[in-house]
Amino acid sequence: MRSFIFALAAIASCAIDRAQAADRPPAFDILRNCKEEITGGVTSIEACTKDETDAKNELAKRWSQFSVSDKKSCVSESSVGGGQSYVELLTCLEMSSGQFSRRDQ
Repeated sequence: MRSFIFALAAIASCAIDRAQAADRPPAFDILRNCKEEITGGVTSIEACTKDETDAKNELAKRWSQFSVSDKKSCVSESSVGGGQSYVELLTCLEMSSGQFSRRDQ
């Protein structure tokens, strides 16, 4: 009986950990993504890394503002084709939630 209770506690702990992890931005490999991005010669590794890091930091601040369904959809979309981009994820979330604004102005 004691081992059964321990097993239930372990399962509950894993479920809680997953729920908490789901409420944080995903962990993407910025360097790998930027190496793939610069292959086409569109940008430099430094510029790409800065953009991705800025987007990751912005996501960390605003993650709780986005709906669960938007998060799931956008995480999937920003990971299509093996690349994982915080810039794409942030843009998707902003557009899906109606929070998109031009920061370049």
